[in-house]
Amino acid sequence: MDETVAEFIRRTILKIPMNEMMTILKAWDFLSENQLQTINFRQRKECLVQDLVGLCEEKSASVNDAALLDIICKF
Repeated sequence: MDETVAEFIRRTILKIPMNEMMTILKAWDFLSENQLQTINFRQRKECLVQDLVGLCEEKSASVNDAALLDIICKF
């Protein structure tokens, strides 16, 4: 995954309120339910974002995937 895409995903996730995080990530449907269950949503947001970006890197997220997350966050 391109470093620019990783940074875009990181910044987008940081904008998501914690109480809406799981709902938005499920609506995005890029990460599987099993992957989401491996994430500790009770940790500091910066650490959470690092974990989520790591999963996105493993799945080779594209610019289109990142853009879709950004669009979902705006609704």
